[in-house]
Amino acid sequence: MSIDGNGKITITDAGTEIGCVGVAQRACSAGETVEVVVHGTTRVIASGPLTFNTTPLLAAAANGQVAAVAQSDYPVARVLPNINQTSASANEQLLVLFTGPSVVKA
Repeated sequence: MSIDGNGKITITDAGTEIGCVGVAQRACSAGETVEVVVHGTTRVIASGPLTFNTTPLLAAAANGQVAAVAQSDYPVARVLPNINQTSASANEQLLVLFTGPSVVKA
């Protein structure tokens, strides 16, 4: 989730968006109240395949999902792998440590 120019929460849809402030804890419609994790562990949805040992840092992606950090992206989360999940497919949930965007780009 990002903050727009009006101070409203919007869906973060790009890794280059530095205004990313958190992860919504459920789907919602415009105008609804939603809980947002601003720092800590939470579940996110992968936008494409991820292998945790080679892509531990994640950036925001389209539709509020996450992807491996690209050259110009701001890292916003780190994968928290476990013995039961060492990778993720597109649209699959995974556990991360959300820290918000880093001012140092990958």
